[in-house]
Amino acid sequence: MKKIVNKAMACLLALSMIGCSNGTNEPETKKTELELVATLDQAILGLASGKCDAVALDGTTAQNYVNQSDGEFVMTGINFDLTMYGEHEGNVAAAKKGETEFMAAINKCIEKATTTFVDPAFPHTYYTTWVAIAKKQSGTEDEEAEKILADLGVPIWNDTPVDATYNYLVDTTDLEKPELDLSNPTGKLKEVLDKGTLVIATSPDYPAAEFITEDGVVYGNEMMLAKYIADCLGVDLVIETMDFNAVLTAVDTGKVDLALSGFGWKEDREEAFELSLGYIGDSSVSFHTLIVPAADADKYHSLEDFLGTHIMAQANSLQEMYVRDQILALEEGE
Repeated sequence: MKKIVNKAMACLLALSMIGCSNGTNEPETKKTELELVATLDQAILGLASGKCDAVALDGTTAQNYVNQSDGEFVMTGINFDLTMYGEHEGNVAAAKKGETEFMAAINKCIEKATTTFVDPAFPHTYYTTWVAIAKKQSGTEDEEAEKILADLGVPIWNDTPVDATYNYLVDTTDLEKPELDLSNPTGKLKEVLDKGTLVIATSPDYPAAEFITEDGVVYGNEMMLAKYIADCLGVDLVIETMDFNAVLTAVDTGKVDLALSGFGWKEDREEAFELSLGYIGDSSVSFHTLIVPAADADKYHSLEDFLGTHIMAQANSLQEMYVRDQILALEEGE
């Protein structure tokens, strides 16, 4: 019996050395695994626990998580190629397909917010300033944001009480607003005006665009934009929070009127929804990357080095698309 056991162990050792499971002398290639999660915190927990090798994130969020990790994670410096997706810059809001009148009104609000200066003496628009405030409040390190706040002397919070109308987000009393013809609205625009509320959906796990503060308040620069849009329409704002992969479904099913949740342009999104103008909050170049455990930093020098790894990304995010298009596609082409 001892000889049989020894022979079996020797065989197992030989199989592991020559990769005979695929009938060749080459080691068996490990397949790349993309695991999709509902929230970014789930992905970070997966990285911290060793469940995955890397997490795909946008640059700002990646840097935030690295800064908060006490040296546990690092930026790889390997970014996804964005040029292959066309010249679509900034985040976009999404409404139900066919609601062109509603989106036209939203676009006028966005255009006003992204082109009007808070103070003629400084080249900072309403939206640029909101981004700077939200970055400061969320703890996002950003020198440009610090400079904007110093230039304008903008307070982090105004003194408006937190209430159901979200007046604490931004005081638009003295802000310029677009000229909107709301005299004969139809479709979603009429519905919003008749009920007196603009209901938006967001996944508040994407600081500084949208996040929840320690005292449970929904905040962020996109939430400030939503408040400004609601004020331009003369209605109250209602924010519905949910998982990221449920946000667009909520729009499509009519549960909410509009989605603002860090959405970038994607072809399938444009085909299925009315997308707004892009809004950009700072002059820094947007990038999307991967973070890994600090101990593994030397393993990765290009996207090809992620072949055979376990990567986590948020479901339905831009990063999911980038991993599929630029890493998994490499594997399929081999």
